[in-house]
Amino acid sequence: MLSDVLEQLQIWIEQIIRTTNYIGIALLMLAENLFPPIPSEIVMPFAGFLVNDGMLSLWGVLLAGTIGAVAGAGVIYYVGSRTTEAGVSDWVARHGKWLLLQSEDIERVMRTFRQRGSWIVFIGRFIPGIRSLISLPAGVERMALTPFLLYTTLGTLAWNGLLVGGGMILGENWQRILDWIDRYETIIWLMFAGWVVYRLYNLYFKSKKAR
Repeated sequence: MLSDVLEQLQIWIEQIIRTTNYIGIALLMLAENLFPPIPSEIVMPFAGFLVNDGMLSLWGVLLAGTIGAVAGAGVIYYVGSRTTEAGVSDWVARHGKWLLLQSEDIERVMRTFRQRGSWIVFIGRFIPGIRSLISLPAGVERMALTPFLLYTTLGTLAWNGLLVGGGMILGENWQRILDWIDRYETIIWLMFAGWVVYRLYNLYFKSKKAR
């Protein structure tokens, strides 16, 4: 069932990009930030394939994708700046299922932002499950707008560049990049799990010594 939905989503994304070119790319990347089920992992590699095919320009694709994603991140930031963590968690608990979100997702992202500070806005663009949400705690914590936009733009441009480059290299086989992304996400989560275990290990021994 889920694979059928993803297949239909992919067909829909391809049709939009082929029909509307750069405008479609920008709107899809805007939507990716507002509706996480729309994946940049399909949008930008397919656009890269079209660049390789001579239908689109590299810089046009990167500019459109980055403008759309930053605009979407700005909307999420604004929403966050007008509420509190409790308000966000309450809204997600009531309506998050429509966006495939849970309160735990928000709590994890808020915790990550507080632990890592402003730089996570940049790094978060490369982390699955955080990429589309990291703008929310930035707004809730009232992060200054200029560094937020700077880190978001740089991180988005780098991520989009990787995806577009992969699509250009693979050409007609651009869908293979989805397998690479799956492996990449697995590695990221294993590293995160290892870091959590390491932190818990340190906290355990520190509390033991304190006694």
